[in-house]
Amino acid sequence: MRRCLVAVALVLLASGSLAVSADPIRVSLDFFANPNHVPLYVAKTLGYFDEEGIEVEIFVPANPSDPVKLAAAQSIEIALTPQINYLIARSEELPLLAIGALIDHALGGLLTLAEHGVQSIDDLTGQQVGYALTPLEPILWTTVFECADVQDYELVNVGFSTMASLLSGSVKAIGAFRNYEPFEAERLGFSPVFFPQEDFCIPDTYEIILVSHPDFIDTRSADAAGFMRALARAIDWTVAHPTDALAIFFEQFPELDDEVNRKSYEATLPLFAAGARHDAAEVWEGMQRYLYEAELMIQTFALEELFTDQFLAKEQGE
Repeated sequence: MRRCLVAVALVLLASGSLAVSADPIRVSLDFFANPNHVPLYVAKTLGYFDEEGIEVEIFVPANPSDPVKLAAAQSIEIALTPQINYLIARSEELPLLAIGALIDHALGGLLTLAEHGVQSIDDLTGQQVGYALTPLEPILWTTVFECADVQDYELVNVGFSTMASLLSGSVKAIGAFRNYEPFEAERLGFSPVFFPQEDFCIPDTYEIILVSHPDFIDTRSADAAGFMRALARAIDWTVAHPTDALAIFFEQFPELDDEVNRKSYEATLPLFAAGARHDAAEVWEGMQRYLYEAELMIQTFALEELFTDQFLAKEQGE
């Protein structure tokens, strides 16, 4: 199957009839390559970008905070980033605009283990909860506990040793992603219990959006439109052909072909943004208001200053 897919991809690439733009579109992932990014590699491997006449270069950032900075500095054309990170960056006056989404639902929450005697959020009363990212995570988990009316808890910065701290029992819960860490805990023989953040007074969010400098949008609008058409098409193909799409991804990253990443992909599939859409006003308004009230944003913006829908396909009835 994989050999057939690669052969088909090569034929598609060889038969592309459109001239490729002289300037490549450089795209930074939000983190190391993982199943969240399958549609990007589908679009590249099946020649969807070539059919739009664009060359796309995908690379992994050295630090998850780098993509928005690189896009703002015009060192890259498109950055993948969580909507929350983007809103904070915009508040700091980085010149950016969101053009689409890859994952349109929150992934974060608190992860604990049944082995720690935790089945409900109330069972974390009096316990230590580990986190890695400041200042965001303490605010998120404080919101969760206040929403659940849990009064007695301690937030502990454990750096990036979150899973090790949880498994050892030095903390009883950690901030985690629902489509990865629970499956890693299962692999190691534990019984994960996950509390999604949106169930506890945190507004829903676009987990991964695509952002660009306004100059790229203005001067290379045709390339940006082609990129978004190819991505939307690849998301549709991924959802329609999930096994083949994952095989394409594992061809690129054979070292990731394991049970944890397969389960992660299955959990992510329903969350890919249909049409690469990112234009639900209530999601932008709710998260911006939450971050501003939590003092993570120092200013707010009109929605047209945060995202553009010019590269999205028109929905029926529009």
